[in-house]
Amino acid sequence: MPETSAASGYDADVVVIGGGPGGYVAAIRAAQLGARTVLVEKNKLGGTCLNVGCIPTKVLLHSVEVLEMAKNAASFGVQAENVKPDIARMMKRKDDIVKRLVTGVGFLMKKNGIEVIEAEGKLLKDRAVQAGDRTIRAKNVILALGSVIAHVNIPGLEEYLTSDDCLAMAEIPESMVVIGAGAVGMEFAYMYHKLGTKVTVVEMMPQILPNIDSECAAQLHRSLSKDGMRIYTSAQVQNARRADGAWELEVSTEKGPQKVTAQKVLMAVGRIPATDGAGLEEVGVKLSKRAIVVDDHMRTSVPGVYAVGDVVGGLQLAHKASEEGKVAAENCCGLDVKMDYRFIPGAVYTNPEIATVGLTEEQAREAGYDVRVGRFSFQALGKALAIGSREGMVKVVVDAKYGEILGVHMVGPHVTDLISEAVVAMKAEATVEELGRAVHPHPTLPEAIMEAALDAMGQAIHS
Repeated sequence: MPETSAASGYDADVVVIGGGPGGYVAAIRAAQLGARTVLVEKNKLGGTCLNVGCIPTKVLLHSVEVLEMAKNAASFGVQAENVKPDIARMMKRKDDIVKRLVTGVGFLMKKNGIEVIEAEGKLLKDRAVQAGDRTIRAKNVILALGSVIAHVNIPGLEEYLTSDDCLAMAEIPESMVVIGAGAVGMEFAYMYHKLGTKVTVVEMMPQILPNIDSECAAQLHRSLSKDGMRIYTSAQVQNARRADGAWELEVSTEKGPQKVTAQKVLMAVGRIPATDGAGLEEVGVKLSKRAIVVDDHMRTSVPGVYAVGDVVGGLQLAHKASEEGKVAAENCCGLDVKMDYRFIPGAVYTNPEIATVGLTEEQAREAGYDVRVGRFSFQALGKALAIGSREGMVKVVVDAKYGEILGVHMVGPHVTDLISEAVVAMKAEATVEELGRAVHPHPTLPEAIMEAALDAMGQAIHS
């Protein structure tokens, strides 16, 4: 930091508006670099991810995983009787974990000397920030405003659930229609399905999880359909009406109109940048389709003002927001750092799980690469059989000319944990040969990555 805020006439070197995974990480990184840092948050530290997103959903999904293991205990030679979910205790466990992690973020703020103001933040001219009844003059401002739930107007549908509502459920509905088959929609659809709800999913795109590798998405679609979930793709809800205490929806599908009746409807059509009321356009911050426009340094159109996370559009992922936060903070403090989106992984916490990084096979071919693909099925993996989860595969997409790993896509057991190996390999510019010849312990699930890499080289051992 070339000049302190006090010496330059500012109240702070960096003011961060928003305390989610983009904002609080940016604040910590700025403080590490010696900046006098203030964080303004109107709700709870941790943002959507920690309070009503990533963490609480994964806590509940793990409860569902334990439930499924208990129900299938006999196949492992274990007796378990009268297995059923206790929704109240599931919710309490979720709330306790969220509270603990929110408290932990608060501790990190104190540890790093960051002043936290509990108020709504608004950007003013000349990099001033209105925080409640205070006006803070900032040398740099980082906007980490997050996103809000998107809504679609459906004629006749007067009420519906959102993901926030689902995280506070007191009882399990008999039936539910989930509108939208992105990660949020599919995770909640899976959760309710395993808790005993009759679930129907309606997705307007040709496949569930539209941004995911088509083979992985198709595998999950088949798995859930086989398990009794009804899924419509290339479909839309045209209208709704209330009848006999339930919702009756008219759904247009490739096979013609369908009538679907359900007790509850979950709207899961995504989230949109939370740019309303933040004073952005008044001070000249450029927007595009509600999202803040930034360059590869996370700079907005206003000098000294940066933006990170969901509010800049693109992938709505906590880990992407955190990396953007680090980049913005480092540039605020005089470094020259660019954001690299090539190796941002994605994960879907259904069963089977899905995880992905880099280009899909289709994207690689469209980009002009001479593509070679390696695959390995979990059905042939000893550890997968041992844990009773043999569904799915690992797929490695490679440039045939140089052996560059272009993408890795997985569907199967614990792949949301396995994907990090692929991220590190791609970040380190490892070749497919280096990945395939790296010795993996046996028996483990990561062996599937090694085997898929070997398959891409034409050297498959176990397939």
